[in-house]
Amino acid sequence: MKSNEKMLKRIHIMRWAARIWSILAFLFGVILLISVLVERRAEPQSSIYWLLFGLWFASLLGLLAGWRWEMVGGVIALTSLISRELMYYFFSGQVLVSFWMVWLPILPAAVLFMETWRLENKLKESQFPREVYD
Repeated sequence: MKSNEKMLKRIHIMRWAARIWSILAFLFGVILLISVLVERRAEPQSSIYWLLFGLWFASLLGLLAGWRWEMVGGVIALTSLISRELMYYFFSGQVLVSFWMVWLPILPAAVLFMETWRLENKLKESQFPREVYD
C-alpha cells in the first residue's frame, strides 16, 4: 500500500509540473504571437511562416488539452511538432538544425502528460485484477 501512495504522489507532482510548464509555454506562445503581429506591420510574413507558426501553436493547444485528456494532449502536441518539421523539410528541402529550440518549450510538458497517463493506468491495473475486466 505504501508503494501505491508513493506512486500517487509521484503522479500528482508530475501532473502539476506538466500543467505549470504548459501554462508557461502557452504564455510564451501568446507573447510570441503578439510580437509577430506587431512586427507584421513593418514587414508582412509569408504564408509558409504562418503555417509553421500555426502548427507550433497547435502543439501549445495540445498542451492545454492535456489538462483534461493527458494522453490526447501529449499526442496532439508531439504530432503537431513532427508535422511542423515535416512541413519545413517539404517546403525548404532542408532539415531545421536548431529544431530543438522550437521543441524545447513543448516537449517536456507533452512527455510528462503522457507519462502521467501511463503511470496512472498502470496503477489502476495493479489495483484491480485482470479477471475483473474479462
